[in-house]
Amino acid sequence: MLLENILIKRVGEVRRGVSNATGNSWANRDVLLEMEDETGKSYISAIVDEGVWSQMNHHEGDTVSLNLRFRTQVRSSNFVVNDIRIVKS
Repeated sequence: MLLENILIKRVGEVRRGVSNATGNSWANRDVLLEMEDETGKSYISAIVDEGVWSQMNHHEGDTVSLNLRFRTQVRSSNFVVNDIRIVKS
């Protein structure tokens, strides 16, 4: 989903790890996004793959258009997790 006029409020440090499922290494960041509508300011916390973030060349304070992927997963014991990712267009 393309969101326009989104303020990049905060960009977290790179986190790195290895997937338990695949054994592949990964690197990502948390990004806090701010948008405003008729009800005021709203915030979205999203994750972005470090490789995708580097290619986008966005920075804190930039107002941009971003493609977000929203996915909800039901994990063990019916625990629900919202996965919001910034993806390359």
